[in-house]
Amino acid sequence: MGEPSALAPLEIEPVSVHPPFIDYPRGQYRHEYPEERRAALVTALTGVQLGAYDRRVLHLLSWWDLAVAATLVSLILRARAVAAHDATAGGGRHG
Repeated sequence: MGEPSALAPLEIEPVSVHPPFIDYPRGQYRHEYPEERRAALVTALTGVQLGAYDRRVLHLLSWWDLAVAATLVSLILRARAVAAHDATAGGGRHG
């Protein structure tokens, strides 16, 4: 089987907040603390204006299970990729 795509839909529980989400970074387990989870969420939202309550919710989400934070990061990155593709391809709907 080939390398997993960083923007592929998640078919199994993610183990990292870093793409490709289903493998450990550098192939070795290491705990990803809430600070790292929050940074990954904020990085995925680069360019999005965040208010105080937005940042508060991101902080709260970073303390949830790693799989939840990783799934959110993956969804945000995939949505951004679709939006970028649509912008360059002239639009279209996805399901």
